Amino acid sequence: MDDRAPAFSHSALHVFGLLARRGGTMRIGPLLDAARLPPDALAEAVNELAERCWVKIAWRNPRRRLPPGLPERFRAVDRVTTTGLGKWRYPVTWPE
Repeated sequence: MDDRAPAFSHSALHVFGLLARRGGTMRIGPLLDAARLPPDALAEAVNELAERCWVKIAWRNPRRRLPPGLPERFRAVDRVTTTGLGKWRYPVTWPE
């Protein structure tokens, strides 16, 4: 019986690497631009990281203006932030 967690997807590792290189936090608009992933793939990657407690999603307070061109799916998200667990496990699991 193998009780290890399934491997991370390439998209999830790419997104976490972007966050780690940019101080551990990014607003959703710049993250969407930097990741160069389709919106659904980015959402899957962020959800995968959030399920494993490597990132937290900060929800947006109601605003009058949203970033232009932001897909409907991301309108409620303000930023994605790495957690202490993610910062600790990323270099241990995948040394650069």
